[in-house]
Amino acid sequence: LLYPWLVRQFGRLAPIRAAGVVSVDVVLSTIIRVSGNQMISISLFHGMLIDMSVPVLVPFFCSL
Repeated sequence: LLYPWLVRQFGRLAPIRAAGVVSVDVVLSTIIRVSGNQMISISLFHGMLIDMSVPVLVPFFCSL
């Protein structure tokens, strides 16, 4: 519901940043609708990067 507001206030990348790892699948259609087709590759890359970094970053921060 807030994605159109996020785009108006913070730009076209804001919904991708807010979605996090689910920007790959769950909310991709909403991101495309509010941000445009140009954001598909950025959204996919962002979600996959976050998903792949979890096994590395969680043990690191737990060991601190």
